[in-house]
Amino acid sequence: MRSIFVSNKSSLLPAPCAEIDKTFQQSYNTAAYTRASKDDTDSSSIENQIELIRDYVKGVPEIRVVSERKDNGFSGATFFRPDFVKMMQDIEAGKINCVIVKDLSRLGRNYIEVGELMEVIFPRWGVRLIAINDHYDSLNPRSDSDDIIIPFKNLINEQYLRDFSIKIRSNLTVKRKNGEFVAPFAPYGYKRDETDKHRLAVDEHAAGVVQNIFRWKIEGQSQQRIADRLNEIGEPSPAEYKKRDTNYRAQFQKHVRASWSAVAASRILRNPVYIGTLIQGKETTPNYKVKKRVVKPEDEWHISEDSHEPIISKSDFEIVNGLLSQDTRTAPGKDAVYPFSGMMFCADCGNNMVRTKSDKHCYYVCATSRAKNVEKKCTSHCKRQDELERDVMDAVKNQIAYVLDIEASLEFIRSLPYQKRNIAMLNSQIADRQKEIKSCEKYKRSLYEDYKSGIISKDDHTQFGSDYTERIEELRQAVERLAQETELLLNNTGSHKWIEEFKRFRMITELSRELAVSLIERIDIYDGKRISIRFRYNDKIKTAQEILNNFNFEEAGCM
Repeated sequence: MRSIFVSNKSSLLPAPCAEIDKTFQQSYNTAAYTRASKDDTDSSSIENQIELIRDYVKGVPEIRVVSERKDNGFSGATFFRPDFVKMMQDIEAGKINCVIVKDLSRLGRNYIEVGELMEVIFPRWGVRLIAINDHYDSLNPRSDSDDIIIPFKNLINEQYLRDFSIKIRSNLTVKRKNGEFVAPFAPYGYKRDETDKHRLAVDEHAAGVVQNIFRWKIEGQSQQRIADRLNEIGEPSPAEYKKRDTNYRAQFQKHVRASWSAVAASRILRNPVYIGTLIQGKETTPNYKVKKRVVKPEDEWHISEDSHEPIISKSDFEIVNGLLSQDTRTAPGKDAVYPFSGMMFCADCGNNMVRTKSDKHCYYVCATSRAKNVEKKCTSHCKRQDELERDVMDAVKNQIAYVLDIEASLEFIRSLPYQKRNIAMLNSQIADRQKEIKSCEKYKRSLYEDYKSGIISKDDHTQFGSDYTERIEELRQAVERLAQETELLLNNTGSHKWIEEFKRFRMITELSRELAVSLIERIDIYDGKRISIRFRYNDKIKTAQEILNNFNFEEAGCM
């Protein structure tokens, strides 16, 4: 607290001013100080406090109010409040020699620091303190009872703050568990729902910017280029956008107007809030006195999926975050990376393939083959860029045709009346597996009791527990596969999103970064120029193919 009251003095406390002869003091230049926290009742509002102080000074002619200091929305746990600091600066400058408050809790709720203010700092500066509702005036002689009552009131004020802090923390924890939004400001791209302040609603303008950021990243642009592009078109940064409708002020803003940066773009690209997932409670403070924030363990976070309308699809979010983990660099003089940047690997050593130019052609070679100071170098696995693009283009076209064939076959199966019985069977199988999971979990929990009772040995407890864990995992994987089959057969509204991803590029004439990251996970290049491509959505394609392979067309009357 002392750092607030002292500007450039070597001593810990302010130097005392000249002694004031209270007998002949005729007038006091007074600061009317008011404070209200966000959770104060109407009776403690700034307006009510000011009205009370104004009524009081009407009957005290020697008091002349020269400033009204108002800290609205600030806790009494700390003295780092804007208008409180200004008031203390006025006292240090000799402009103020009296402070008047509604009651001592408005001055602060920290027992030790309020006591120091009243007993040490104000007296040394010759400042008169009046707390109207507490019937306290430092000009009046203090009785023995005052020496007990005043500190006791300050102690009660701090206890109130402690109890209130506990209640607030408990209430916020419940709200977070229920998936209610409790942060003071909505994340960029969202706003508070007009009908429910604890729910997020899409902010159409900012959401459009978020969608552009993800689209540009998929197209191959770096975060810095995305930030530069937004600054070039004059798009307000998240900090500036937030100022439009709120009293938000960035604590560490260095410039008058905050600009977009690569860091800001990265935060948006990594934030799962844009797929409808709300993550809260990642940070906390040790207690109501210590405001330094600490990061909580991830298993203590409150995560609510599908809590609000998404702005970005889950597939695009996964693609982008996969790109963020890759080592990609923008080509010299280019705004975007090469189509396969960060996706090509040596099939033998697993290292990245790097682009190089020789004569009239560009090539991709294994990075290890060119590295220095390595124990064992790899062969070059050289592949010409135009040959690679041709081979990838052919493979992509074949994969798109394959997916379209799967879609047509699934549509045919769905149209058959026979499938009603098949879907019912799948649902029955899912129910059976889920029932067995619950049974295994029950038996697994009972193992400990059997071990404590001496029915089974420690080794048996460990072995049986491992067996049940393995069986539960097998059953859960089976439920997931059956659910995917059911989803495929029940889809009566058109293609699934993963099929739509392939259909989106069925008319391609050239390769692009967007196509590469949307459909391809990895390209392995073998010695001898052979390539292997791992496409996205392999698990879904495999499930669909299993349905087709296991389908009995003869039984369905199609043969």
